[in-house]
Amino acid sequence: MKFTANDVFLDVDEQSVASFLEFAAKAAKDAGFTADVSELKRSFLEREKEFSTGLEDGFAIPHAKTAAVLKPGFLYFRLTQPIDWQTYDDQPVSDIFTLMVPPENAGDEHLKMLANLSTALLEDDFKVKLRELTSRKAIADFINQKIGE
Repeated sequence: MKFTANDVFLDVDEQSVASFLEFAAKAAKDAGFTADVSELKRSFLEREKEFSTGLEDGFAIPHAKTAAVLKPGFLYFRLTQPIDWQTYDDQPVSDIFTLMVPPENAGDEHLKMLANLSTALLEDDFKVKLRELTSRKAIADFINQKIGE
């Protein structure tokens, strides 16, 4: 899976987790990951109810496993203002990766994507560099370099 500039969303202005997940589901439709915005949003929200996908240092990785997902992949969003999200360090979230997989890819594909992303987010250098980049293409290239297969 190649991450492209079309998978990067900058200056996203959402005020809550729910409104962000709605925005993310619509962005996923525009990017060709789903044809069903409401089902994808529902899947994201159900996962959040089970356990928050907020991490620390302002990052979250909401994910969805649903038949509404047409192909496995993820999108990156940078918010204009951090939003309250349940996180390990009780800090608001400003950078979000949404992970989406159809049920047939829920095993190894999903776990591999999640592991690669989680590993990268443990590295301070990755988070600092990601936030320094301002062009969608530079961000996509950096993500491919760090998280690519």
